[in-house]
Amino acid sequence: MKINKIEKVTFFVLLLFAVVFGASAQSDIASPYSRFGLGTVYQNKSNTALQGMGGVSNAMSGMSLINPANPASYAFIDSLTFLADAGFFIKTTSYNTSTYMERGSNASLDYANVAFGVTKWWKTGLGITPASNREYSSLVDYSLAVADGTIPYNILYEGTGGLNKASWSNGFRIFDNLSVGVAAHFLFGTINDITTVYFPDNVYLLNGRRSIKLEINDFTFDLGLLYKANIVRDYSLSLGLSYSFNSDLNAVKSAYTRNMFKGYGTNVESPIDTIYYVYDKSSKVSYPQGISAGLVLKKGERWLVGVDFNWDNWKGFQINGVNDSLQNSWNIAIGGCYTPKSNVTSGYMNRVTYRAGFHYDRTCFNFYNTSIDKYAFTFGLGLPIPRSLTSLNIAFELGQLGTIDNNLVKESFFNISIGISIYDRWFVKRKYK
Repeated sequence: MKINKIEKVTFFVLLLFAVVFGASAQSDIASPYSRFGLGTVYQNKSNTALQGMGGVSNAMSGMSLINPANPASYAFIDSLTFLADAGFFIKTTSYNTSTYMERGSNASLDYANVAFGVTKWWKTGLGITPASNREYSSLVDYSLAVADGTIPYNILYEGTGGLNKASWSNGFRIFDNLSVGVAAHFLFGTINDITTVYFPDNVYLLNGRRSIKLEINDFTFDLGLLYKANIVRDYSLSLGLSYSFNSDLNAVKSAYTRNMFKGYGTNVESPIDTIYYVYDKSSKVSYPQGISAGLVLKKGERWLVGVDFNWDNWKGFQINGVNDSLQNSWNIAIGGCYTPKSNVTSGYMNRVTYRAGFHYDRTCFNFYNTSIDKYAFTFGLGLPIPRSLTSLNIAFELGQLGTIDNNLVKESFFNISIGISIYDRWFVKRKYK
């Protein structure tokens, strides 16, 4: 039985809503580094297909490719089609210090995008994806010196929440080989930080807790440029550039500090008094500017190789004028793909796309003069669905974040991303019924 176009539209609208509510409720694997800034920032803005190539995306475009990394890429989407792309991820991570090791795993919706042509020269798309994640829990033991000895006490640092990004991207074809693009992103979400001080061995001393909630709801904007040059025969070279504007995001901050008995472990909190309280105070968050560039060399639909460079000014990040001691981040990615024979109808393995890549990231975190760096190897597959233009994409990522030097934490991770890309010709008029 054929699914009609209205049913397909309904399906993808529901999918977008599912990702919105799923992203709002989701939490990533706990990482101690997510305590700072806006948490763990998702720098990889690409879909599953591009993740399999190390995240190479700034100069990528195609008739059936939705590429949110560069809004100018939308201009090269087929005018007669409706595209949809959605994916989810599975993560496993091990955390290591010089004396400690722990493992964690998680699965969640990752992104959902739709795109279509408005005119021959203007293509547009909508999408939703996580932007950052706050998820950490750290317990530190201390002791308080008194006249007759010491009193042990603990400080528990906890954080939850994160930001999500809803995007409206537009690509405009200026010439056959040149396009520009603009994207508006709505960042929304809540970040929570809780600090609890308690005396586990003394029932006569008051414990304390400070809770801070930051709600962000505002827009950021990107500009993009994409140029394609035919070199010889079916070889082409593409150059992609994009710029993310810095923005002073509107935010609302609530803070609550109180004394209490108990309130840790399985002990129910018994509040005593309130020391400080502020509710829905207007705040500003300085979101950083960023610059991205990429090159792609392509031979028809057979193979391509590309390289990307991305830079973000996190050193300028502030909340109400206070800097969080972050550093500027950058990323370099190299990757490519190969399809044995994309234009044949027989021999399924000839139409499978094989992808591989590598990326190295200097994150925005730096502690004890030690930069928290990340690297990963990626590979992936594009599996065409028989008798359709739809494909199933799978990407694998194996890498490491951080170091055990200076009592820091090293995270070793293995990620799996699974996405489905639907390419449907909706706007072709039937000649026969």
